[in-house]
Amino acid sequence: MSVVAASAALVPLASPDNAVQTAATAADGTTPRLFSAPGKDLGSDYTSSSDAIVQATGDAEGLHILAAKEDDGFSFYEIARLNRKDLSEVGPWTGYVCTTGSGNYAAAVYAPSTWSNQPGAYENGAFAAVIRLSDGKVTEVPDRVQLAYFTPGCGTGDEVAFTSSTATDKSAGATTVTSVDAPTGSVSSRRTVDGYLTHVTPTQQGTVGVLGGNLVDLKGSGKKLSARKLAAVPGPMFALTAGKNGTVDVGTVDGKSSVISRFDGKGFTELGRAPKGKVKLLPVAGGAAVVGDVTGIDTSDAPGLSEHAVDGRVAGISRQGHLVTNSVFSEQMKGITTRIGASSDKDAGTLTVKATALKTGAKATTLVDADRKRPEPKSDSSTSDSSGSMDPAAFVLAGGDDEDPLTCGEGGPESQCLSGSGAPVWGKVGTMETPCIVKRNDPKRQALQPSANMVEWAVDQAVHGELKVSRPQDWHSTGLAAYTPQGLFPKPGLNGGGDIPAQVMLGILAQESNFKQASWHSVNGDSGNVTKSDWYGNENGIHGYPNREKADCGYGIAQVTTGMSEKDSPRLDTLRAGAVTTDYAANIASGLSILAEKWNQLKALGMNTNGGNPAYIENWYTALWGYNSGVYTSGSVGLGFFNNPINPRYPADRQPFLRYSYDDASHPGDWNYPEKILGWAEVPQMTWDGEESYSEPDMPLGGVKAAPRDLFCNSSNACNPDAADPCPSWDASCYWSGSVDWMGSQSTGNSSTEKLNYSLGSGEPELKSKYGHGPCIDHPSVYTNAIIVDDLGQHENTYGCGDFEAADDGKFTLQTGDNITTLRDDGTFRATPYIAPIDLHQLGAGYDHHVYFTHNYPDTDYFHKVTGRWQVNQEKLPSGDDIGGERYKVYIHLPSHGAEAIVRYNFIPGDNVAGAESDYCRVNQGTRSAGKDTWFEMGTFSFWKGGRIEADNLHDAGTGDDNVVFDAIAFVPFSSPDPGACNLNDGGL
Repeated sequence: MSVVAASAALVPLASPDNAVQTAATAADGTTPRLFSAPGKDLGSDYTSSSDAIVQATGDAEGLHILAAKEDDGFSFYEIARLNRKDLSEVGPWTGYVCTTGSGNYAAAVYAPSTWSNQPGAYENGAFAAVIRLSDGKVTEVPDRVQLAYFTPGCGTGDEVAFTSSTATDKSAGATTVTSVDAPTGSVSSRRTVDGYLTHVTPTQQGTVGVLGGNLVDLKGSGKKLSARKLAAVPGPMFALTAGKNGTVDVGTVDGKSSVISRFDGKGFTELGRAPKGKVKLLPVAGGAAVVGDVTGIDTSDAPGLSEHAVDGRVAGISRQGHLVTNSVFSEQMKGITTRIGASSDKDAGTLTVKATALKTGAKATTLVDADRKRPEPKSDSSTSDSSGSMDPAAFVLAGGDDEDPLTCGEGGPESQCLSGSGAPVWGKVGTMETPCIVKRNDPKRQALQPSANMVEWAVDQAVHGELKVSRPQDWHSTGLAAYTPQGLFPKPGLNGGGDIPAQVMLGILAQESNFKQASWHSVNGDSGNVTKSDWYGNENGIHGYPNREKADCGYGIAQVTTGMSEKDSPRLDTLRAGAVTTDYAANIASGLSILAEKWNQLKALGMNTNGGNPAYIENWYTALWGYNSGVYTSGSVGLGFFNNPINPRYPADRQPFLRYSYDDASHPGDWNYPEKILGWAEVPQMTWDGEESYSEPDMPLGGVKAAPRDLFCNSSNACNPDAADPCPSWDASCYWSGSVDWMGSQSTGNSSTEKLNYSLGSGEPELKSKYGHGPCIDHPSVYTNAIIVDDLGQHENTYGCGDFEAADDGKFTLQTGDNITTLRDDGTFRATPYIAPIDLHQLGAGYDHHVYFTHNYPDTDYFHKVTGRWQVNQEKLPSGDDIGGERYKVYIHLPSHGAEAIVRYNFIPGDNVAGAESDYCRVNQGTRSAGKDTWFEMGTFSFWKGGRIEADNLHDAGTGDDNVVFDAIAFVPFSSPDPGACNLNDGGL
């Protein structure tokens, strides 16, 4: 039991600390090794080996940093988990990791995967950290950095190079190199050079990188960085590693070959070739390793460079080259997107590792539970004082204002000395109001999270103009007029005729929102706030104040932005905006017009793709390019360089996205946008229960044939396909403005076409809900006379539950922040009501199928404080001079899913002459619900006018992880005292 009695004189029913210890002990159970017979598969001497490996993969829980040691049979465990609790509703994470030369530290960059859909966002928006491998201590790097396959840069020592770039679709910008000393985690320098600098790596002879297609030696002075040319890199790149004695090894592409070359201080010497994509160049202790199809590569004259023959894909290699990982990925990245409550056996945090032992060739596959306890380190105990979790104090975005400074005359926190009567924040509050026209947390604007079958049906209908399902007036209690999705948003016409293939649109929805109409907090069948982009203009943060000017009003499954901001002209009317928000089908119908617009713009510019027939999926490559980064239709016209497949930010040896492994979904930044969409079209996402979310298209060649990497690069756009940086300026001269053809004469025998799973005109399929939903209105036990005070007030919601009974007999209110909005003495401002609501959400769970929830925070974090108040209609309560008061037996309702934290409920009797005082009871919302909708009896308590029950998210200090839910409370008139589980003090009255 996890309810703790409130009164100091009473003994708790159970100790939460004991519960935590029990969980920790259970999590430390025996876990299978990667190899069941390590002596046979790794060699009899494996127990004396010092070999180790570090890998990374992401999902909705964060970027998992995994480690394994050979003397433990390469049993993988999570050494650290990187995410940002200060970001809201961002979905899965992605990133990259490298190990420093000493092997004692790892460096990582990480960011939300969805940021890969925003051109340029990866160039200077990712986060950086250094991890001490002896104990998992994480040290955050304060700079925002680039997230690309060539960062971070680890070399032969313990210096790490992180980069950030100001490159855009119109300019190569400048690159800043942030050098970090791994043992201390401190920044030693920040220096900038003009141009797009890649593969920055410390070596024994200094730091090198690739700039303008040349290997350069980087020297710094103050804030400037100079780049001295060492040699021209022999082709488009996929790897650079630091070798012995200052040598540098590179992996490049030449036609259909991957080429390995060494720079010895004078020039590059080719060491051999393999079929493109069949060999990897990876750092190991003291040098590098060539892994994969190495039959054509000779490293005998390259000291420190080893070669290892391995079949299949290669993801990483151990430091001494005893183990190769073939893939490392979270099962969630197949599309299993659950965040709340019990899940399938393939959930976030369940990681698949496939590997090969190089000594014997033995192959193994294992599932890693990222939550299992890390083995105790064998190193000196002086380094074992930290865990793999990050200090919550580090979670403050640049520009945030989430602190409680000392401004009282006595030096105390302002929250203790301001009464709210300070100077108002004139001129500031307006800048924090989001311009997005449909606001969050409105029960009449909840979005239903559709199941995958519904999404596929809607797309099948919409692309052919048949999405005419009738939405009656007040559909799902939205209050909207009746409509049909394509009555509001008719199917757009394509220049030249034809339709958008269903799998193209399905691929966009998979990449843009993971089939989510509602937020990531809602699973299939739940309702909640609509999935959004950066509505608050604060980089999805929950610490920084909203910035109206930077807000991005993207809504729902297709991330519809057009007409959804107060700044748009024209903007959508109430009906259309409401439908885009609440109805996945209307959202899809609206999203089609954006893609069609790009197709038509390219047609108008005379830019045809293959035969120009829209029926063939391959022919949408350039329209997808424009869908993501825009089509330039005046001045220098065409498509910008960012999504050009020749762009050096994408590894030149990459294979088609997802074709060989879902592992690709964990690092989507390695592919341009069209490649990702065509990958999702070819390889469907999976549902939460392991089924394909939609049908594969008809693919006579076995896959969707994406454009060759060098197709959009020739003299017409100042592009050299054989160079490491084909168009170094990245400006308008690099735009592609011509027609292309890589398919030849097209037919259904050589080109991919859509496959409809639902016949045109068929009815909307049944919702496949992950959780069942009980009756809309019920009562605790036999007490049908209970006064139910619900969080929903008198609203209705997505599930059609009517007004709850006795709605006028009570009242529920929410307060965000501490109601202090004032100018500070130093000219800054404080407005907690504009920060706390960012991490307040609604969910279709609990009583009447609606709850509000936030997360638990430290007990002085007033910026994120959310307070719920439940009170009986005050006219039903006696005045304070009534000795007896009004006694009620109190029940709280707990939802079947979505509640996790220990929450303190405060019982406030109201002013009275009887001497009754306030009391409280702490309830573990997660364990008390036991996965079911539950009424939990707390005991009896007497109230007078002013009496109420309150709960907030600060009473039990938290870290921002656990959900605090505000659901219904039932007040049952009761004649005799009953202490109940909480032993409230009314038991003695």
